[in-house]
Amino acid sequence: MRILSEFNFKKIISPLFILIVCEIIGRTRLIDPFFFPPPSAIFKSLWQMTITGEIFPHIAISVLRAVTGYIIAAAAGLFLGILVAGSKLFENIFDPLIELIRPISTFAIVPVMFVWFGIGNGSKIAIIVKACFFPIVLNTIAGIKGVDLRLIQAARSLGANGRQLWTMVLIPSALPMIITGMRISTAMSMLAIVGVEMLAADSGIGFLVIDAQRTFATDRMFAGIIVISLMGVTFDKIARFVQQRILSWHTDTSLAGTSA
Repeated sequence: MRILSEFNFKKIISPLFILIVCEIIGRTRLIDPFFFPPPSAIFKSLWQMTITGEIFPHIAISVLRAVTGYIIAAAAGLFLGILVAGSKLFENIFDPLIELIRPISTFAIVPVMFVWFGIGNGSKIAIIVKACFFPIVLNTIAGIKGVDLRLIQAARSLGANGRQLWTMVLIPSALPMIITGMRISTAMSMLAIVGVEMLAADSGIGFLVIDAQRTFATDRMFAGIIVISLMGVTFDKIARFVQQRILSWHTDTSLAGTSA
């Protein structure tokens, strides 16, 4: 009962309303069900793929590709971001490269990745790394460079050495920006993996959707899109949870400041 009392029913009103409207449109054939299948048909198809176990290998491979690419991008982005923010030399070396490569569309380099890494998982992971890398590295640089100069001066006046300055002032102060960049990249990883799986793959949720479209199984196609949406929401919820756990001190401090 306590769980039910804490559940916010207001959050499901708009999705429920949209489902009802879509069901009415589909059932009354205001739009051809081939182009706009009713939600009941979509969920029936999703249920069939679930009980047969067909959908789980596709989810697993997409998650594996997305998580692997995300981890590599996070490690590289944090490392390079700290180097660029902490050294004028590295900034002069890497900043022009970042600004040259960042505007290039992720899917514009898909042919290059296929040539370099083949059509297996390597190319798909590389594409995810490209999509996730830049939000992380740019937010890391901005977070560190945006630390209040008075905090740095205060730490130095108290005798903090270089290592203490980084571990006790710069990194903690920049964490909100860094975590925001990492959270943005969770969505980028899903966008990238679904897109590249639609272009060239024989497995994954993106492949499931495009394969259903090729065979004109629109109910399966929409079922796959629903799974993609649920995966994106799940990734974002995990990112929010990690953000709240890591930045609980930051939230408490902000709330304390506003209530003073």
